[in-house]
Amino acid sequence: MKNWTIVVALALLCFGFGDPAGAKPQNSSSVITQQQAIIDVAFCLDTTGSMADLLEGAKAKIWSIVNTVASARPKPVLRIALIGYRDLNDTYVTRVFDFTQDLETMYSHLREYKADGGGDTPEHVNQALYESVNKLTWSKNPGALKILYLVGDAPPHMDYQDGYDYRKVSRRAAASGIIINTIQCGNIPGTQQVWQEIAKMAEGKYAAIDQSGGVANINSPYDAELARLSGELNKTYVAYGASGTTNLAVQSEHDAVSKEAAPSSAAERAATKASPLYKNESWDLVDAVREDEKKLDKLNAADMPKEIQGLSRAKQKEYLVEKQRERSQIQQKIQDVTKKRDSYVEDEKKKSGSTKDAFDSEVLKTLKEQGKDKGITFEKK
Repeated sequence: MKNWTIVVALALLCFGFGDPAGAKPQNSSSVITQQQAIIDVAFCLDTTGSMADLLEGAKAKIWSIVNTVASARPKPVLRIALIGYRDLNDTYVTRVFDFTQDLETMYSHLREYKADGGGDTPEHVNQALYESVNKLTWSKNPGALKILYLVGDAPPHMDYQDGYDYRKVSRRAAASGIIINTIQCGNIPGTQQVWQEIAKMAEGKYAAIDQSGGVANINSPYDAELARLSGELNKTYVAYGASGTTNLAVQSEHDAVSKEAAPSSAAERAATKASPLYKNESWDLVDAVREDEKKLDKLNAADMPKEIQGLSRAKQKEYLVEKQRERSQIQQKIQDVTKKRDSYVEDEKKKSGSTKDAFDSEVLKTLKEQGKDKGITFEKK
């Protein structure tokens, strides 16, 4: 029996099961041999006044980007980090949100970024890049795909004597297995040379897009139905704990915000909510019990959802199983309608060619190209 225990333990180590961010396999084998695609994506965004359109485009298209990652094979584990930057004497130089798998939390952070400040053209790109590479908790798994997107329209201040230097940071990134892709918005002199240099040093790609970001929202006849199904999906969530009710309200708020941005954004968010990447075990008891079957036994009475407080343990479990069944059915409907929507959108893209050289298309292109080196493929077009 002891020998079998040792064999099982070694197998778990070799396959990298456990915390995806901190897993340390015995060798540097590819993601495929670990049976999951570990993907860290960080966006380092210029949030000064001239970047207003790009920021709104990013907020509208983040769900489309997530949905492409959700199609990854092997099964993906996605974490997203955000770094907003401006300059000295602005409201902030950097505003950093570390990696999270919680997509609602990520979206809340993204919404916090507003375009303001700037004015003297150069920004503190050097500090932003340094913190992106050195302060975020990048995965230590050698099989992980680690990508940083530097998105901005102005060159760095090279006259600050604070020790930050994009060249040193780019070399550090490359040594740490972090790819830096640079996306230049507009055509301010001095930006292209630095952006190209950073991408080259950090084994990434350089792209130039319109100042606005070039994002195209292609609406479809299926968007309204997907938004409706997304609302129905919310009824299957069972909020628990001190923050459960608040988070349930945030979920609905984010639905409304996405719909206001564009019908296509609401449809893409619905598809995200029907994917395995969308999990809310920290406040939804259905997800929590699916992750830990003993979760009900661990809850304090005060944290128990009101709708099941007076029920026996057996009835509580039945209630949650029924909610999971309802959720799975709605998610399947969303997936079915999304396939029709995707086909429609692809046809529209071919007709207009409107997504070429846009923020989201550049992100998706590099994700697919650079994922190949880690054995990761994406099914979504």
